[in-house]
Amino acid sequence: MLNVHQLKIFRTVVRAGSFSRAAEELRITQPSVSIQVRELERALGVELFEQIGKRIFLTEAGRVLDEYAVRILSLLEEAEQAIRDLRGTAAGSLRVGANNTPGTYLLPPLLARVREQAPEAEITLEILPTRRVYEKLLRNELDVGVVGDGMRHESIVHFPYHTDQLVVIASPDHPLAQRRDVTAAELVRQRLVMRERGSGTREAAERAFRGLGLVPTPAMELQGNEAVVRAVAAGLGVGVISRLAAEEALRQGHLVVVDTVDFRPTRTLWGVRHREKRVSLLMRALLELMGDPQFTRVAAEDAGAG
Repeated sequence: MLNVHQLKIFRTVVRAGSFSRAAEELRITQPSVSIQVRELERALGVELFEQIGKRIFLTEAGRVLDEYAVRILSLLEEAEQAIRDLRGTAAGSLRVGANNTPGTYLLPPLLARVREQAPEAEITLEILPTRRVYEKLLRNELDVGVVGDGMRHESIVHFPYHTDQLVVIASPDHPLAQRRDVTAAELVRQRLVMRERGSGTREAAERAFRGLGLVPTPAMELQGNEAVVRAVAAGLGVGVISRLAAEEALRQGHLVVVDTVDFRPTRTLWGVRHREKRVSLLMRALLELMGDPQFTRVAAEDAGAG
């Protein structure tokens, strides 16, 4: 028989990557963790972990159990959330995952507003690539996500959340800074500072260049928006980045927006959620703020009925 307590300990060991770190996280002793895992192995008649050197790895049986443990524990949490909702309390947990730009600049103020409605709620936000957001939604490890253009899945609901404007940035003393007639063809001849491959910002910029028959060759590829902003402010080239990421440096005068005549790319940031997941009061509060049509419509109908 599976024991929920032991499953939680097993999942903590998997997530932490070691028995000692799991014990610290659970605030119990390492021998207690080991005993519970051994009891679980004994009940199932299989070994769940193997040790190679100082590291532990899941066995094939461990990997199978881990997939089910995630689903079982998520359903238990969902059941607890449903009961809280019946009591009319917007407590419990809200798990959100997003790409770098929306996760850094758009979601924190919304989550703060959700917390105002539910001060006791446990709200988490993970910065993740698009593929990981989808994986975690499908495994019920996230409740709501925000991603850029690209992927689709039949089990995932998508709704437009925000139109993200990309801008060309330069230091104030760059030769292009004061011009009003810069073309995309001129940009690709500059030292371009761009986000890493795979980022939504990079893909949107390259798509816009390709639409004009141009192929950019970055002089620098940097991980994250802040790295691009700092490199451009230091005079290492011109960058293409979300206006959201550049706003603070623009306000402080460290950067300027280069006025381009034919290169003004935008991209849609999408809110995403699992189609079959029960929407808790906390989820609904966030989805309404994000403009999910299903819940903004319901909210408007409720207000009209009142």
